[in-house]
Amino acid sequence: MKGKRVLSLILVVMLIMLSMVGCKKNETFTSDQDAEGGADGKVTIKYWVPFASNQYIQSLNESEMYKELEERTGVHVKFIHPAEGEEMEQFNLMLNSKELPDVIQTYAGQYKGGMDKAIEDGVYLRLNELIDQHAPNFKKLLEEDPELARQTMTDKGNIYAFPLVGIDPDEPAWWGPVFRGDWLEELDLEIPNTIDEWYNVLTQFKEKKNAKAPLVFSSRGIDPYGTIISAFNIGPGFYKKDNVVKYGPMEPEFKEYLATMNKWYNEDLIDKDFPTRDSNGRATLITSGDAGAYISEYAVVDQYQAAIAATDPNAKFIAAIQPSLKAGEKVNYRVVNERNGGYEAVITSSCKNPEAVVKWFDYAYSQEGFMLFNYGIEGKSYNMVDGEPQFTDLLTNNPDGLDFWTVCNKYKLEVGPYLRDYKAVPGFTDIDLDCMEQWTKAGTDHVIPPVNFTPEESETYSDIMGDVATFKDEMVLKFIVGEVPLSEFDNYVEQLKALEIEKVIDIYQEALNRYNNRKTN
Repeated sequence: MKGKRVLSLILVVMLIMLSMVGCKKNETFTSDQDAEGGADGKVTIKYWVPFASNQYIQSLNESEMYKELEERTGVHVKFIHPAEGEEMEQFNLMLNSKELPDVIQTYAGQYKGGMDKAIEDGVYLRLNELIDQHAPNFKKLLEEDPELARQTMTDKGNIYAFPLVGIDPDEPAWWGPVFRGDWLEELDLEIPNTIDEWYNVLTQFKEKKNAKAPLVFSSRGIDPYGTIISAFNIGPGFYKKDNVVKYGPMEPEFKEYLATMNKWYNEDLIDKDFPTRDSNGRATLITSGDAGAYISEYAVVDQYQAAIAATDPNAKFIAAIQPSLKAGEKVNYRVVNERNGGYEAVITSSCKNPEAVVKWFDYAYSQEGFMLFNYGIEGKSYNMVDGEPQFTDLLTNNPDGLDFWTVCNKYKLEVGPYLRDYKAVPGFTDIDLDCMEQWTKAGTDHVIPPVNFTPEESETYSDIMGDVATFKDEMVLKFIVGEVPLSEFDNYVEQLKALEIEKVIDIYQEALNRYNNRKTN
């Protein structure tokens, strides 16, 4: 307790007795100077974090999981949630007021000038030494995975936050192409693997199934995760080859991609209204039976399957690998689940007991913390069945008729700084598993890791990329629909250069070099 100078003999005896019977629940976390400065001997953390409330849980202060965590650790958390839609404004107001909570999550990375400057300014704490001394579970994760360590530090070597960490360094891809499997079977067609095979299948869908949109296409003309463009050995935006940064939409191969998409568009193999069709319109095409192929995430494939089965019980969606130009070639760009999954929580300089807060965060990366954060409380939100955790009806068949995502944050944590199991959701369907298997066959060699820009680089990037993105998006659509002939491609590239795209490529290159040179031990 605050103001206490000497532990009483009685307390010493009590602690020894507790340790003898194995009850160490609060021993690591209690302190005679807590994070908030309370007078009850219990550590209290003021924790600022955005939260999307719903009819089931209004605040993480109502979380049964965090109440259980308090019982285990002796740490009480007072969550502060900014108003939804005003997070950035309230974050800036909080910084300007100098009245900081102990912890800031998710928006902490918006500090002007970046994390190193926040540490230099004395606003956020450097955590390297604190983690080394008080976070053995988190420290072990960093030691075992140098890439995670690189993703968790700045270019100056500062570890600045506790992030969401995926338990699987090779978490499967969640985005990729899907085809009408029942149509393929009916037409005696194999699942297509190359661009030419895609062309043949889409043509058959148009001619023999009267598909209004054989392929449902991104409104920007480029899939953001490179699903088709990766076949041409480039990325959809900035990418790397042998650690040399390039910009896909200005490479010579991009002209080949545009020529292919223009051909498919002219032959009605792509949704004719793709530039103006929104997500609801694309979903309607798919679930009404007017589409033969699309690109999406596996959770949405489940929803589409359920919706189309209501009117066509024979309809069946199946996953395909990302196409290549030639049979057997491996593409090298796809969606990547970085092991540092974000949702980073920093400890501020206002925290009076950072050692206790670091220990509290570290629990979320332990085996016990892993089960609590991912599955909740055994006997309430999950039970062990044949050695595996299974959610109870409270989450999967809620008595109030609410879905899993509405109720989950009351009993576990959907996302945040902990060791996360991507499988900690109601059981994956066969479609989900097939999607993961097929989509993960693509490589990631061309994907740039999560690099950091300096404040000056960030300013230059913002000044340039707004105009570049606007021009590029406009021209891509014009090339695909034929408003501008591909004979103008070289002029398009020269205009990108005039807009100083090469400066941004250089910025990415410098940032990638710094990232690769980070010392992880």
